[in-house]
Amino acid sequence: MSARPRLLSWFEAYLAAFNRADFPGFGACYADNVVFHGQAAQLVGRDAVLDFYRSVRTYLDERVDLLTFVGAADGSRIAAELRTTLIARKDWPDMPTGPMRAGDQRQSVNFAFYEIANGVFTRVRTARFSPQPGSRA
Repeated sequence: MSARPRLLSWFEAYLAAFNRADFPGFGACYADNVVFHGQAAQLVGRDAVLDFYRSVRTYLDERVDLLTFVGAADGSRIAAELRTTLIARKDWPDMPTGPMRAGDQRQSVNFAFYEIANGVFTRVRTARFSPQPGSRA
């Protein structure tokens, strides 16, 4: 039997923990030395990733919804299409991806690639999907 159903369940649990700001819960999915390449930060280490998200959560509510999931049969990789919704709790004029004012909402579709070893993410890379004007993306 393929590892994909277990991998999908594990990933959904990770997203659920992330969405409820359960730092111990989603932090347990990162290797101590995880390399994280996000749109707002390039980080190395679980503690750096968690510190970054703790800071983000002082300004924003963030929700990530899984749109498409592709998992390697051996459980070593995940590719995902994700919809991210940000709602500003307070003004963040120097937000890395552009200023937001309290009450602003921003939504984007992103592609994320996760490398996994020993049951934790070792590398995470994300990219925003920007459809061309006039496309039916």
